[in-house]
Amino acid sequence: MSSIINWMGGWPKEGLVSWADWEERVEAASASGVTTVEAIHHGSSPNRQESRGEEKLRTQLAQGLLKGKTGGNSGQIIITHGADGAINWLLENVLVRGDTILTERLTSRTSLQAFRKAGMQVEAVEGDRRGMDPEALTNALYRYRPRMVYISPSCTDPEGVNWSQENKLAVHHRCREAGVLLVTDDRQEMLLYHSDEQRSHKRMEPGTLSIGQLPPGLIAGLRMGWIVGTPELLYTKPAEKNFRNDIFVNVLEQRALSQFIEEQPLEPLIEMLRIQCKERMRRMTEQLEQKRLTDLNWVQPKGGPHLWISLPSGLEGELLLRGAWLKGLIFQPGAPFYVSDPKSNTVRITHAFADDREMKLGVTKLVESIEEFTGRWSQS
Repeated sequence: MSSIINWMGGWPKEGLVSWADWEERVEAASASGVTTVEAIHHGSSPNRQESRGEEKLRTQLAQGLLKGKTGGNSGQIIITHGADGAINWLLENVLVRGDTILTERLTSRTSLQAFRKAGMQVEAVEGDRRGMDPEALTNALYRYRPRMVYISPSCTDPEGVNWSQENKLAVHHRCREAGVLLVTDDRQEMLLYHSDEQRSHKRMEPGTLSIGQLPPGLIAGLRMGWIVGTPELLYTKPAEKNFRNDIFVNVLEQRALSQFIEEQPLEPLIEMLRIQCKERMRRMTEQLEQKRLTDLNWVQPKGGPHLWISLPSGLEGELLLRGAWLKGLIFQPGAPFYVSDPKSNTVRITHAFADDREMKLGVTKLVESIEEFTGRWSQS
């Protein structure tokens, strides 16, 4: 079989900053960080400051990329190993096995799997593409008495939609009234396509945490995320207890990123990546439209690297994946993104890091795989 076209998602091998360039920067940073990193690798407990993240990097993020959320206060940031590391931090420091979490019916597959693996009870709250229904949330808060509400209002996964401002405010208000922690997963908001839908500059309020990350495809080999919130939420437990590799970021990488930011702000690179994702989404949907496949539909995303596709009725995403894999194409079946009542005739494709040749070839393989199944049905 020829090389696989991977539209599963995750982290691409290359980025706007190449792997080789990033490796050189990490090596350069090691001159001033060997002692600390060796201690961490040998199991020594880091001090409280290190487990929050390098102070210099947190200050740079607080006064730059995350200023809208922090107001420049580095004490409102913990650096994590990507957004998934932030989820693991919540599981270690906020949640207890058996807690109930309310979320959207369609939500992050990796977060949903992490919650359930940790023994959480996850319940879906009804809504639409404008966001979670406020009345349904009120009823669910009363019925389930949750520990946390988890939402992705600024660029949902897998659909890539942006909630209405009305629904965003209503959910914040209902959670505050109920005294329930609200966690917004904002890992994709930097990739919203249009300037009038760009990330909110509203400061974090008490009772609310935001998790995010540098977008995949920005710096090859770096998974840098964060949690933003008020100090009373972030530092309620001794940090030394929970210094884990799947939560926090290698100190050398933090120092390398700090040095990188001194040379070049991150914002222009993120803007380039946003434009790239938008353009490749346009080309992808154009190619699919040209194929004129009956009963193939998709949600036009407002941002992000994913396209959420509904297949012809009766064709399951898992079954289609098996056929496409034989042709050299892989993607995510849609059912694992549902908290309840999954629609199995859905898939998520992440093509934003594919060049023109790979995109055309991938679309051809996808369409051929679909037509093989629909052709069988029509002949039977």
